[in-house]
Amino acid sequence: MVVSKLGLHTRKPEPLGMNMKPARDSAGKPRGRPAAGMTLTEVVVALAISGLTVAAIVSGYVFSTGFAEESALSLAASAKAMERIEEARSATWDTSSWPPVDQLVATNFPDKTVTLDLSGSGTGATYATNITQISQISTNPPLKRIRVDCVWCFRGSRLLTNTIETCRAPDQ
Repeated sequence: MVVSKLGLHTRKPEPLGMNMKPARDSAGKPRGRPAAGMTLTEVVVALAISGLTVAAIVSGYVFSTGFAEESALSLAASAKAMERIEEARSATWDTSSWPPVDQLVATNFPDKTVTLDLSGSGTGATYATNITQISQISTNPPLKRIRVDCVWCFRGSRLLTNTIETCRAPDQ
């Protein structure tokens, strides 16, 4: 015992671990804090959660690369359709000359097979067909509609079409 300044008797604290005996169960084995480590069930559950996480990440990656490839092909198809529109817009159509010249007719623009460029993909080429339609909208004033459909197949299963339309007057 220690006597304090106020004259009270206090007990000196004992260091931890001294005079402490672990509690024992009925079989005489020490009881108390459980042993460190993980049970087999905890390990299996952790592996299952990890496996599901990895599978989700991989499937997300596969989905995003497929969608990126489809988007790139769609952009290339739109560019090829626009290229065909520009070819049609550059055709001579002059109503003020004698005789009038009209090369802007559908027979001058037959269906054309084009390659959609995916440089660096390494999976081979994807082919598309440009279908050009030219129709008269009005005769006074003269006006024609030019429509190009670029039809292509994605991964051999889905048929997709990119369409571009424009109107054109003579001498433009």
